[in-house]
Amino acid sequence: MEAAVGTTAAAVAVEPSGDCPAERFSPLGILRQAPGHIWLITAAFACLLASWSILVPHYHAPDEPNQVDAVMRLVQGDGWPHPGDAVVTPDGVGAIRASPFGSRTSPYELTVAPIPAHDAPPDSQRPAWRDLAAPGQPSGYIQQMVQHPPLYYLLEAMILKVLPGSGDALRWDVTIGLLRMSNVLMVAPLPLLAHAATRRLCPQPVAATVAALVPCAVPQLVHIGSSVSNDNLLIGLGGLVTVAVAHMLRGDTSARTACWIGLLTGLALLTKFFAVVLIPMIVTAYVCVRLRGARSLWRPAVLCGGLGIAAGGWWWLVNVLRWHTVQPRTPGFPPGEYVGRDWSVYWSWMSERLATRWWGSIGWYEADISPLLVLVASLLLGGLLGWGLLRARGRAQRVDLLFMLWPTVGLLVIVGGQAAAHLVRTGHMTGVSGRYLFTGFVGVAVLAGAGAAALAAALRPRPARWLPLAVFAAAVGIQLDAAWLVLGHFWRPAGGGPVAALRAMAAWSPWPAAGIAVVFGSALALAILTAISLARNTRATRPITPAP
Repeated sequence: MEAAVGTTAAAVAVEPSGDCPAERFSPLGILRQAPGHIWLITAAFACLLASWSILVPHYHAPDEPNQVDAVMRLVQGDGWPHPGDAVVTPDGVGAIRASPFGSRTSPYELTVAPIPAHDAPPDSQRPAWRDLAAPGQPSGYIQQMVQHPPLYYLLEAMILKVLPGSGDALRWDVTIGLLRMSNVLMVAPLPLLAHAATRRLCPQPVAATVAALVPCAVPQLVHIGSSVSNDNLLIGLGGLVTVAVAHMLRGDTSARTACWIGLLTGLALLTKFFAVVLIPMIVTAYVCVRLRGARSLWRPAVLCGGLGIAAGGWWWLVNVLRWHTVQPRTPGFPPGEYVGRDWSVYWSWMSERLATRWWGSIGWYEADISPLLVLVASLLLGGLLGWGLLRARGRAQRVDLLFMLWPTVGLLVIVGGQAAAHLVRTGHMTGVSGRYLFTGFVGVAVLAGAGAAALAAALRPRPARWLPLAVFAAAVGIQLDAAWLVLGHFWRPAGGGPVAALRAMAAWSPWPAAGIAVVFGSALALAILTAISLARNTRATRPITPAP
């Protein structure tokens, strides 16, 4: 099948047609099959994540204080108790006091003003994590993270323990900085995963390139991906499962791939309950390929299900048997914002607020990108998704693309259903956050790539070739807008400019000024190299008439 937009002969060699023989899924294969410009996009995305881990103040990310404390309680051997039996540890309370979470006069109340540089203690006066507890500090608040399975927290604790001089002996701010960087590694492969899934389902090279660029265009994804959050491990595992399912839909029903799908899904289930949306996608995918003529699916299906239960599904079965519920509630946890069972507020949260929190609501939803930008970005992305489905080449490809959309739709149903049930029960609204949908992000990127390829086929050859570069330019624009928002909200003092804001940021950072400059400079350099690579690919392409 010929590509709708021209490509070089080399590009054709690495971008297989959607009609090619079944290609087996392999995590290493994802790395081997990515062309140079996709690696540049991935490297730029990784440096963007690292930059945001410095740009946003410590503990100004949703649930980050409790996420870090949950890791450190395992580092210090405090175990994983039942929800309601755990509170934030004394050192965790001390970390909130030492961090820029609050002000000097009210350290335990979220600050709403720019963080002064002169409040940052010198590095020599920043204690180790194990020395943070102080006499007279408040008692620990409810630690709700123990309602989740412990895989993410165990992994983070192991990372700290294997580093030299680590565990709880590192400075508190360095500990948080290292945990943020380890989260960057969990999310950084998203462009590679989006490329790998798209190249299996869409034959046009422009589709896979645009899909790889989509993660760079969502500031909220970058913000969450550069903070300490169990969502990040789930995002990475969910992306890998999505790639494997894309291979299955293209004929890879091997036992090896079934084992990979089962293992990755099980690990996702051992990370967070939201991984449950992957199960119906996998089951339905097996049914779909059986209806398309695949044979001998019992063995791979049993292997997949068995490994899924063994690797993580058992956690939820134990919950049902022991606690008579899938996920125990946390007694005494704040119910959220009281709205008095006003359903107009519910629909406002599930539309406007959810869209803002998907695109960019930084910190504890403290700094939002503009509503106009959210609207324009939503319309553009939604248009690509819809166009990709409408212009799919045949029923089979349209069904495959709908599979890619399922995790996001399923999560939307879960989030909306839980919020509605909570509203009916308590009259409060809570639990509506865009980050909860990011487990399905790779699938969204695949549809955006398919839509871009369909748009390119409808355009004249010359503007069609520039489509990936246009998407990259849009991503740079929205990221610059979000970074400027963060600098102004968190760091720029009254009457000060960007230089004063950067100085305040550096004063509170755990890293030396030279290290910050290297990270920011690398992000800028890789962005320039990515733009050059995309421009060269554009000039090298030649128009090809799409196949009828």
